[in-house]
Amino acid sequence: MPDNWGFVAAAYAVAAVILGGYWRMLARKERILTALTTGTGASARARIGTGADAAAGARDDHKSRSRQPSRPGHPRPEPGKRTSLP
Repeated sequence: MPDNWGFVAAAYAVAAVILGGYWRMLARKERILTALTTGTGASARARIGTGADAAAGARDDHKSRSRQPSRPGHPRPEPGKRTSLP
């Protein structure tokens, strides 16, 4: 069996780069969220609506939270009214 240690090392290097990038993304989102919750993040609030950071922040739209929840098209019957199958 030939030595494939080069491929193994390359796979570990790729995994380390991907995990490092993910770690940096999580740290950036944590900093933005911390800035928003402490109230000192005017620059963080400006970045929330742009690019990949849009998912990191909370929405400030109060109207969307005051809507009634959607209902299913066909409501299910009450559990006590169901009959068993023959």
